[in-house]
Amino acid sequence: MFRLFLTTSLIALAAPGFADTFTAGARVDTVTIYPGLATVTRQVTLDLPAGQHQIVVPDLSKGLATEGLRLAAPVGTQVGAVNLAFDRLPVTPDQSAPAIIAARDEVERLEAVLRDRAAEIAQIRLRVQAAEEQIAFLQSLSQAGAGEALTAASIADIRALAQMVGTETLAVREAAFAAEQEAQAAEIARKDDVEALQDAQQALAALMQPEQEGSVLTFTLNAAEAGEVTIDISSVEGFANWSPVYDMRLTTGDDAALDIDRAVVISQQTGQDWNDVQLVLSTARPGEQIAPSGVWAPVRRIISEDELDRERGDVMMSAQVESLSRSMVSGLADAVMEAPMAVTAQADFSGATVTYVYPGRVDIRNGVEDLRLPLDKLNFEADVWAEAAPSRDQIAYRMAEFTNDTGEVMLPGQALIFADGTMIGFSHLPLLAARADTEMGFGPLDGLRLTRAVPNKTEGDVGVFTSSNQLTEQALMTVENLTGQDWAVKLRDAIPYSEQDDLEVEFTASPAVTRRDPEGTRGILEWDLDVAAGAKQEVTLDYTLTWPSGYVLR
Repeated sequence: MFRLFLTTSLIALAAPGFADTFTAGARVDTVTIYPGLATVTRQVTLDLPAGQHQIVVPDLSKGLATEGLRLAAPVGTQVGAVNLAFDRLPVTPDQSAPAIIAARDEVERLEAVLRDRAAEIAQIRLRVQAAEEQIAFLQSLSQAGAGEALTAASIADIRALAQMVGTETLAVREAAFAAEQEAQAAEIARKDDVEALQDAQQALAALMQPEQEGSVLTFTLNAAEAGEVTIDISSVEGFANWSPVYDMRLTTGDDAALDIDRAVVISQQTGQDWNDVQLVLSTARPGEQIAPSGVWAPVRRIISEDELDRERGDVMMSAQVESLSRSMVSGLADAVMEAPMAVTAQADFSGATVTYVYPGRVDIRNGVEDLRLPLDKLNFEADVWAEAAPSRDQIAYRMAEFTNDTGEVMLPGQALIFADGTMIGFSHLPLLAARADTEMGFGPLDGLRLTRAVPNKTEGDVGVFTSSNQLTEQALMTVENLTGQDWAVKLRDAIPYSEQDDLEVEFTASPAVTRRDPEGTRGILEWDLDVAAGAKQEVTLDYTLTWPSGYVLR
């Protein structure tokens, strides 16, 4: 079988004579997760004598990349040549490893148990054999007594003999039956012991000949002095990701506030579990483009008008041929339509990197989806109001604005929304820079009822050749507060707008409009209303469109 073997030499050394070869497992100590990949730092700790040694680290991730591999040794030691092998173990495991010693001791213990069990069964079988021989002897005595001439004296002797033989035979048969039952029970127990020994032997074999699934790292290490040495092995590994999630809890009323529980959702499929690791989360994107794209100047040329005419003729001919082809295979037209381009929304970090060091150590198992870890709790003051669009909705919606005063960027992520202790649903928190303000919706307010009616609508003469044309519309909007608290309501409506001087738009409103064309959105009108609990407030809007004769309103 062909096996891939990959070697990287960080420092080219002549093949030395090693003092010893040591095999040791690597424990994952620190993991830094980026979007899409992770940097994993493992530690190997050995008690080494002074001199040059060969260190073997088996059972590393199968997808380990040599270009992302880094080794760090303490002062007084020097790392030499480094070899990375996939699906290959270059040396025999260390026979003195604690796991191998424990597995070997278990095999020896179970072998001794089996030997004791075999001796026990042999002893029981001897008892059964002795009982059978005793029964045969008693039966021979009975047959010898039955063959004698019967006299008064012999009859009494025979009776006594028969009674003795019967009594002894019964006792011996009972002893033989009990011994046989004991022997059968011992045989059943022996089967369990055999299975346990087989499992222990397989476990030992697995340690002596490890499964060739992962990577094996081999490197030389020169220790100036004897003692304990810890080597850090860092590698870049794919198939890991993290994203923030939020629980946003809004409290309305006089002391409005917004509490946010931040958490992270983590997944990794590196092929190995990460147990008891220090977790670092980073927004850096090391796998993406690191330099600006190239720019090339366009090549322009000129051609004669005759050549241009010929090109136009070729294009027309091609169009005619294409049209003819489409008519012949019209049934296949839908199959060759261009597929719409997929659009994926990604946060733009503008070069800023945010790093979180998770407090405490965690376990992250391979292949586990949506492992959620709590991060922290944030508290904000909030401005709360209701927004109403009577032309579109029959109820108002709860809105809140808060300032990110944490001093750090808040990353975009999915948010579970609560309002006054009630779960509203899911939303999305956008990227928030430090000290940035943001508005978010927190669900419907069923107690704020909206209506919009058009009492009358009149039009002037409509036609192309009329002398004057006019359209007038009146809207009556109401906001009824059926909740138990006062609400600040931002009511929004719209009127037509014109980009032509000859088409004039005029309007009147009661109460007066608070804002016109907010944020440059033409035709939008807004009112700031204070609607007390149990109260109703009305807004009237009149607008007129006027245009000269000879035109038609579109």
